[in-house]
Amino acid sequence: MLFENKYYKILDAKVDGLDAVYRIALLPDCDVYRGHFPGNPVSPGVCNIETIKECAMLLTGKRLLIGTIKQCRLTAVASPALCPEVNVTLNLLPTDKGFIVTARIADAERTYMEYKGEMIV
Repeated sequence: MLFENKYYKILDAKVDGLDAVYRIALLPDCDVYRGHFPGNPVSPGVCNIETIKECAMLLTGKRLLIGTIKQCRLTAVASPALCPEVNVTLNLLPTDKGFIVTARIADAERTYMEYKGEMIV
């Protein structure tokens, strides 16, 4: 299941080769937030990882799978109530199998997730 336009919506994109910043809105009416947690919605880490993967696929134009995750730090709680819009910043480095992806989900005040891993084509 792709999360775009269900869990998040892309508002803006700044792309420079294999570097990009996607400005996204977290969609509070998503079923994920109704279950995680009702009345106090929190963005699950796995959904943040999927958002990063989908933005990487958009940047490369390729279907990607997560090969390895070397770092995934949840540094603050993201929520559509607390941070309705965030930036997904990506840097991709080509490899034989796909890409090394370094990413961050953040707004002007805090970083919510830092990620580094390999995604394969």
